[in-house]
Amino acid sequence: MIIVINSKLKLAVKMVLCFVGFMIMGQHEEIIGQNEEEKSYTAAELNYISDAVFMGRKDSVTAPYLYPSFVYHHRSGFYAKGSFSYLTKPDDSRIDLFLLSSGIDFTFNKLYSDFSVTKYFFNEKSYNVISEVTVDITADLIYDFNVLNVKMAASTYFNKNSSSDFFLTLGLGHDFITSNTKFQFSPGLEVNWGSQNFYQEYYNKVIKGNGSGAMSGNPLNTDTIITIQENEKFNIMSVEFSLPMWYNYKAATFLFLPAFVLPQSEAKIIIDETLVEEQLKETFYWVIGLSYKL
Repeated sequence: MIIVINSKLKLAVKMVLCFVGFMIMGQHEEIIGQNEEEKSYTAAELNYISDAVFMGRKDSVTAPYLYPSFVYHHRSGFYAKGSFSYLTKPDDSRIDLFLLSSGIDFTFNKLYSDFSVTKYFFNEKSYNVISEVTVDITADLIYDFNVLNVKMAASTYFNKNSSSDFFLTLGLGHDFITSNTKFQFSPGLEVNWGSQNFYQEYYNKVIKGNGSGAMSGNPLNTDTIITIQENEKFNIMSVEFSLPMWYNYKAATFLFLPAFVLPQSEAKIIIDETLVEEQLKETFYWVIGLSYKL
């Protein structure tokens, strides 16, 4: 999602897309505001996402999250964010993740830039596909060409076993805003590349029975060796189409974000020298939320 957005909506979109970027594609989506003097602010938000998807990957059991967030943004561009994600499945409800993030952003003419560091604290039972990730470092650049917004994002994700992954996102988007600036929708397309060390760690955790997802019903011996062929290779991971939309009323902003993800580069998983070819499927998910500037 690449968004040039009216300044009244800027706050809510930043908060939502910080989390949605993590869940969907690991991309910390940000926005371009209008050229105006920035003011420091604090804000709170409550959102719901229908399933946790990362680079087109997800567990076969859905992971719907309800997640409140809080952010402080200084007019200089420095910001700090905190959030927790509550897994809402009736038979497996729990706080699945705490998230802390800090960074700096700025706008120069039609160029928007953001640099952030995020720390993840997953529940040990989590079956989220990035539940073995501990930290990510992300940089975004977005340029508004009026007809199209063009984005490039690069990030490094560090896993618990000291391995890491590098991801690159390229995208295009366009914005439609009503004359009173209260409503906006922004269709977008993104293509994501990256490595799959995080996915190998996920398989090692969940298949061996340390998680609670669909694949943990028949845990393997702890000595079982699970690897993904060419997990270090930099491949295309997913293609995503999205249509985020917002409505602004005074200090509140309402969000609805439907998205359709086409996963690419299916993994070839080796379990004790037996090759298993993964069968990935396209995913439709959605986000709904409300933010309020305090």
